[in-house]
Amino acid sequence: MDKTTAWLILNMVRGIGPASIRKLMEIYNDPREILESSDKIPQGILQPDSLRQLREWRNLPWEKEIERTKSYGIKIICLDDSEYPDSLRQIPDPPQILYIKGNIPDIPVFIGVVGTRNPSSYGILMAEKFTGALATWGICVVSGMARGIDTIAHKTALKMKTPTIAVLGCGLANIYPPENKKIAELISETGALISEFPLDTTPEKFNFPRRNRIISGMSRAVLVVEAGLKSGAIITAHLAIDQNKDVFVLPSDANRLTGRGNNLLIREGAYLVETPEEIIEHLNLTLERIHIEEKPEKNQENISLTDSERLIYNLIKENELSFEEIQIKTGKKLTEIASILTNLEIKGLISSSSGQIYTRKNK
Repeated sequence: MDKTTAWLILNMVRGIGPASIRKLMEIYNDPREILESSDKIPQGILQPDSLRQLREWRNLPWEKEIERTKSYGIKIICLDDSEYPDSLRQIPDPPQILYIKGNIPDIPVFIGVVGTRNPSSYGILMAEKFTGALATWGICVVSGMARGIDTIAHKTALKMKTPTIAVLGCGLANIYPPENKKIAELISETGALISEFPLDTTPEKFNFPRRNRIISGMSRAVLVVEAGLKSGAIITAHLAIDQNKDVFVLPSDANRLTGRGNNLLIREGAYLVETPEEIIEHLNLTLERIHIEEKPEKNQENISLTDSERLIYNLIKENELSFEEIQIKTGKKLTEIASILTNLEIKGLISSSSGQIYTRKNK
């Protein structure tokens, strides 16, 4: 058995996380040794259920897991592989194993962009502005593909034809949120989807802090666009600080609940930025803007659309519509509608609000 397979098996044992791995590696030098000596592991290192499952590791469906990763085009790398991101390797608790769909871009600078799942119109505008600017400098945006700011960051990078990385708090065979399946597909074509969790892992609440440490760990710095006091973006920012990464924060209206976390971070010493250029200057980056040719304005007749895309675009062109209203009017499956809407956004024909209200893009 090779080391990567041993790490995959350990990773499938429920309840074994970074802290447990550290304890085990203080006793054993190799994941294969942990498996071979599982009957001798002292009580107290792991929770009873985890220890029991570890001792029965041969019953885990690890061979099927490996077969499925191959069929899905997913590769598995472990901590000492050359492909493993060096900046992530340097954090105190790096994941021992990563599932990757796509390829980690060969780009010198990664910046994390995070924020609330329910952004204001200001948050949406700033996410597009800052992510778009970072993309023109050839910076790879890293985010979590959650609803709201994360999704806007990924979509903006895709529109700018710049690779982006999505780190998930679930398995790569269980894309969440489901309406982002098309975005996930597009991200993997030029960038990467990354998870440390087995393929079918569901998006449990306790997975997201682990996901967040990877976002910050892979990034040179983290930008918080808009975040409430209890937002996961605040956790990501604090993790970045613990990892000795810079945290940049946009100023927020004191009356805006979705931005109170920004003001908290500023009070704690994060860097307040009002323009994307301030991030570049602070990090002492010498980057040239990539020329992205502006597409001439087109009317709908000049844009290549499928019949289904044109049907939905024509509906939105007349009136702004919610996701549910589009489903009622078309009778199409939710997954098909989500894919079509993503394509229309990438083509610059429509825009969406955090409440999944879709409108025609001004031309």
